[in-house]
Amino acid sequence: MGARSFMLATRTPMSRDGFDTWLRTPLPDLDVIANPSAMYAGWALDGAEPDWDLTGVAAHCPSALAGLRTDRTKTPLALLAPRAAQGFTLLRHRDEALEVCPYDHHGDETGTLTSLLMPAGAGRLARPGTEAPVLYWGGDVHPGLPMPGDEPHAVMLVTPTGARFVDTYPLDTLIAALTPIETDFLAATVPGDDGNPAPDAPALLDPALRARPAPTEPTEHPCGPLLPASEPPACP
Repeated sequence: MGARSFMLATRTPMSRDGFDTWLRTPLPDLDVIANPSAMYAGWALDGAEPDWDLTGVAAHCPSALAGLRTDRTKTPLALLAPRAAQGFTLLRHRDEALEVCPYDHHGDETGTLTSLLMPAGAGRLARPGTEAPVLYWGGDVHPGLPMPGDEPHAVMLVTPTGARFVDTYPLDTLIAALTPIETDFLAATVPGDDGNPAPDAPALLDPALRARPAPTEPTEHPCGPLLPASEPPACP
């Protein structure tokens, strides 16, 4: 795709009522994740520090800070509806599970940290005994699951009592479980001739998302893509 992009995907068992409640409940605080600083440990970005407290943004692009903080107070519905209107988003309740796969095409790492709070908060509404892995990956990537031999950025396990990052996980098993989501996502989101994401097919989006009006103003933050701490973002 020629530019930095980020994805996450998960399938979390829950009832339709739980899904509807999750969709309209504000994101949890960061303490829903037991070990947020260990996010990258053991994977492709091992040794990097995730910018959960937005220190890098405050230093390099303060004009983006208010918008990013506001995003962390929103509901999944409010966050994902504008994204869905722009394309390349899967969010649905299917076969008694939440399925989510948003693709940050030419996006930013800091925004994806906010996105990770969505599935982290879903655990409290999940089926009893759930331990649902969330796969997060990115870079100069095609919008599909990691290829054999490629390491993700992180794997987060979501349970009814919270979430935690793990430094090992059987990736073959996880990718096999997520492949049906990937198949639907790729089949329904074919880029146009200009290489940019096309609008999503209805099969990817829950009716609650399709019924929400598209935004009339751009939703981008005022700075360019926010990269890991070693690559500070450009800000006009």
